[in-house]
Parts: sequence; C-alpha cells; structure tokens
Amino acid sequence: MTTWADVGIALPFGATGELRTLCPQCSPSRRKSSVACLAVNADAGTWLCHHCGWRGRLRGRSLTPPRYAPPASTAAMAPPRAGAATIDHVYRTLLTMLPLMAAHHQALQQRGLSDAHITWYGYRTLPRAGRAALAQRLVAQYGGDVCAQVPGLHQVERDGQRWWSLAGAAGLLLPVRTLDGRMVALKVRADVPGDGPKYTSVSSTKHGGPSPGAQVHVPLHAQAPGETVRLTEGELKADVATALSGLLTISVPGVGMWRAALPVLQTLRPQRVRLAFDSDWRTNPQVAQAFSQAAMVLQREGYVVEVEDWEPALGKGIDDVLAAGHVPPVQSAALALGAGLWSLARTWTGTLATRPAQEVPAWH
Repeated sequence: MTTWADVGIALPFGATGELRTLCPQCSPSRRKSSVACLAVNADAGTWLCHHCGWRGRLRGRSLTPPRYAPPASTAAMAPPRAGAATIDHVYRTLLTMLPLMAAHHQALQQRGLSDAHITWYGYRTLPRAGRAALAQRLVAQYGGDVCAQVPGLHQVERDGQRWWSLAGAAGLLLPVRTLDGRMVALKVRADVPGDGPKYTSVSSTKHGGPSPGAQVHVPLHAQAPGETVRLTEGELKADVATALSGLLTISVPGVGMWRAALPVLQTLRPQRVRLAFDSDWRTNPQVAQAFSQAAMVLQREGYVVEVEDWEPALGKGIDDVLAAGHVPPVQSAALALGAGLWSLARTWTGTLATRPAQEVPAWH
C-alpha cells in the first residue's frame, strides 16, 4: 500500500479529515512556495492541487469518492514512473549529450564552486533547441516503453506526425541525487524565467507523463558523513554549502516539505541536524511555522537540533553566506526559535502538547 510519503505529500502525524498542505508538484517552483494549494482528504487517501491540477489517490485503499471533480485534462492517471536505477541510467546518458555553456560555468564559479566541483556535480546546459534529437537518441537506446516512464521524456503529436521530445525550461541543469548518488530528478534554473518560477523540475506531467515527485537531494560527497548533517532548501544551495563548508548538506524542495528528509536522516544517523533555511524565516509566518515544526519533530526523533542563524545583510541563503566568506553562528534550536515559536511547535505536535510538562523531551 502506498503512503503519503511515497507520493511526496507531507502531512502532520495522525492527520485525519480534509486539510491543506503544499503541493510537491508545483509548490517548490512557485514564487509563493509557502501557499498550501493542495487539498487532501487524509481519510479517503485522495488529493487535488488547486494551482496545477495534480490529483490522485493512494493505491491499496478502499476509497470514498473524491470531493473534487478533476478537470478533463487531468482525469487520466499518468503512467507509472520508472525505478530509480532506470531513471539514473537514462539521465546519465542524457548528461553525456549535453554541454555546459560558458555563461553557466561562470555563474557557478561566482557561487564559490571550483572547476573540480562543477565537473563532479554534473551540471549541464539544457538548450532550447535540439530536444527532439536528444529524446530520439534516448529512445533508440532504452526503448519507448522505458522512456515513457522517465520524467521529462514525452511524445508530441502535431499535423498528423508524432515524435519524442524533452521537457524543461532552457537553462542550467541540476541533477537531483539520492543518498547512493543516483539521479532521480533534474531541476532547471531558467535563463529567462519571466513571471514564472526561477527553478522548475523536468517533468512530463503537462504531457500526460510522470512527475519526478518531491525528492530530497543529497549532494555527492567524498567523505563519510560526520556526526552533524545540515538541512536546507534547494538543490544548488545544498551543493554549494557542502562544497564550501565540508559539511554534508541535504536539501528538501520546500521548507514545508522537511518531513521528506526524515528517511534520509535515519539512514545517515547523525547526532546533530543543523537547520539552515533562508534568513526570512523570522519574518515569514508560514516558513517560521514549518521551521519550528521541523525542529520539534527532529528533536523528538532523538537528534540534537541546531540552527545556523545570520543577519539578512550577510545573504539570503546559507550558500550566499558561505560564498561571501562568513561563518554563521550556530545556536540551539530552542534559543534560535524563541519562546513564541516553541509554543507554536508544541501546540502543533498534538501528542507532545497533551503530555504532562515533565514528559516533554528537553531540548539539547
């Protein structure tokens, strides 16, 4: 039976009834990434996003009818997504076909990455032209049945003709990797985002194909993870922070999706988890709530929770701060979050909030 975590939907422990949360399909790439646009019926196992139209239901349940009728264009279920090993093979082949343009290479250097790191992380340029030729080479090697299950590859039909193509904005291509180094998704930093989001996933959903889902990114790292692991938001940010600090930094696609990092942390088994989200967490109530929820649950899971906190003038993200040569101060989560957010976190985590005070675990 599939779970909410399997489809990338983050819900509070023991959630029941109807509620709203972030959409793993569109929230990470929206400018208003903290808007809860996904309507979920936790009892029925169904969901519908009111922004992008993504809908579905968990398999292996006896379901009641969904509350929301899907648009005609999204009524058909998307084909299944290929396994991680297959997606990794196809994406690795794709990367061998793509260059890294000088402008993108220079932009990565300006973020503080060395040439060695740029090569190692596998960045590429996704061009606007030549998509059909790229897709056709992949189909010739892996077959249409396989490629139809790889996010980004899709068929185009026009004027009675049909051909394969590759989705995604033109821009800097960023591999999204699992703990074992496999590429399970691709992100693009658009060269010309316009009014749209700066970062988007390479996905086939607009063409009736699979989405990569909301993936936790684990940068390639040469050394074994130590007793501390940093958690941030954004793949490129995690790569830069890992390279510049030497501290393994994993990332979630949105602050509200921090729960997706729990299985990775359980595998890494660090003693400390260091939260390093953007500096606006103190002024954005929704981000602050997600921040406090993450800190509370991580502490309950047995981790010593720390927060890297810095003045906004030093940079928006941890990558900006490190690239500028600064070392952000590290505080305990309880001290950084303050009494107000601590109270909010206790209220949200119902099981903890209802315990006697002496049973609530102490912060480290």
